[in-house]
Amino acid sequence: MPYQMRSMQPSLLTITLGFAVMLGGIVGCNGPTKHGAVARKEANSRFARTTSVVSFDQARQAFESGDLSSAQKHIREAIARSGEEPKYWSLLGRIELESRRLEEARAALDKAITIDPNYAEAYYFRGVVMERWSQDAKALADYQKAAELDGSKLSYVLAAAETMVALQQIEEAREFLLSRLAYFEHNAALNELLGDLSAMEGDNKAGWRYYEVASLIDPEAPMICEKLLRSLYAAQEWQKCLDQARRLTRAIKDKPNAVVPEAYAMYEGRSLAMLGRFAEARNAFAGLVHLNPEHLEGWIDLGQAAWNAGDDVRAEAASQRIMALAEGRFEGYWLRGLVAEKRGDTAAAVNWFRKAVTCAPENPTALVSLAVALRRSGMDAESAQWLARALKADPTFAPAKRAFTAIDPAGDTPE
Repeated sequence: MPYQMRSMQPSLLTITLGFAVMLGGIVGCNGPTKHGAVARKEANSRFARTTSVVSFDQARQAFESGDLSSAQKHIREAIARSGEEPKYWSLLGRIELESRRLEEARAALDKAITIDPNYAEAYYFRGVVMERWSQDAKALADYQKAAELDGSKLSYVLAAAETMVALQQIEEAREFLLSRLAYFEHNAALNELLGDLSAMEGDNKAGWRYYEVASLIDPEAPMICEKLLRSLYAAQEWQKCLDQARRLTRAIKDKPNAVVPEAYAMYEGRSLAMLGRFAEARNAFAGLVHLNPEHLEGWIDLGQAAWNAGDDVRAEAASQRIMALAEGRFEGYWLRGLVAEKRGDTAAAVNWFRKAVTCAPENPTALVSLAVALRRSGMDAESAQWLARALKADPTFAPAKRAFTAIDPAGDTPE
């Protein structure tokens, strides 16, 4: 029994070890281990990133709905939780841009680019800021960088090209667009801009081809179709212009409650006139002014087409309407003079042509008409003076040359 009693009493070593274990447990409760601290920090970071995404989505939704105040509140919450996300700073920049706080917008976009120098969106919107400040060269650099980083965004490409145009870099803009045409071949906007550039350089033949492609891609865009007609007419493609104008008109008339743009009737009529089909042209213009009695150019074209079709009654009516709409335009007086001359009233014709010349003293058509009427009235000396003035205004004007030759068969046109 003495042996058993001794074995039940704890030894000094046992007590010491137990105390050490207890002490270790107490120390462990006072703070995390190094590994635990790292794990906790990573967990907090993950939580912050997760909640920042929620704030970012809320900011984006508010921005898209036009609630800029809420958008700014949510995006700043997202940045406070996770400030190294370039898309957060970029969205803040866009919000500031829409709020017209350009300095703040640029600062936010600069931050996005600093975080990620390859973030295309930030360059694009910083370009918008620079453009608002009329710093087109800096805007172009940002637009080009955005297009370089993300060539799939047409808005980046078009912004760069349009800024080149603003800087008068027309050829550079054309080459820039052509280098991306294969990727955006079936995009109406890019083909339209190529057409615009061709028109700026006077290359209407190339222009109408680009506009034609654009109109086939987006037949619902009236501005593209009007540009197509204008470029065809300028390229002297009268029959093509007529065919396109009628095709476009038919396509619109097939739709319920459709309104045909006035430009379609204008170019139909003008193409018919250039093809020598004056009676058809007169009818096209008559339909136009019937729908819009205030259409001045329509009345002028109607008067000229009617005159060439031998319809002096319609020509006279058009002249009266032109004078009522725009007394400062020469065409009304000029047409009235032509009608008076045809009816044998030369004195009245001279008076009307004098009024036309008063309105347009450098217009060779008005000047030659007055000169010819004066000659028929027996006033050859004054007629020669007006013809000389017409040739000075336009040395290449054929009617003036022919009229002067009739007065001076030797053909000694004045210097």
